[in-house]
Amino acid sequence: MRLFIATPVTLPIYGAIKNDLSKYIKGKWVEGWNLHLTHKFIGEDNPEKYKAAELKIPSSKLKINGIGMFGNKILYLKADADDGINKQINEKFGLQNDKPFVPHITLCRIKELKDGYKEALKKWENINFEIPIEVYLYKSTLTKKGPVYEKIHKY
Repeated sequence: MRLFIATPVTLPIYGAIKNDLSKYIKGKWVEGWNLHLTHKFIGEDNPEKYKAAELKIPSSKLKINGIGMFGNKILYLKADADDGINKQINEKFGLQNDKPFVPHITLCRIKELKDGYKEALKKWENINFEIPIEVYLYKSTLTKKGPVYEKIHKY
């Protein structure tokens, strides 16, 4: 089973962001109900071993502070979060990071950028809000219409 551990994100302004930026950024926009911050992508594994452990989840809120891009490939919201949950997961399950942990919420997998996208992004560069931190083990099923995520365990 394809697994990851994440915090779901409810983003009431997502429709406005998508509507505003999709004029300039063409690609696969994440469905609103699939928005999340990934603490750890696990990949193919047995979910039972990840259900057994407890994680210490901070009571503070997750701070979102701006918008950014990974190259010209991914549009995302910046999350101001330390990598404490990621470190716990690595320690408890003997996992490692293949690249540095960068807390973010993917909005779009970019296929094309049109003139004016940089100016359009400026409108959202100071976006700032908080969301509660809840952490779940998710099952990810890849389909022709995109991934389907299912919460299978709450930490």
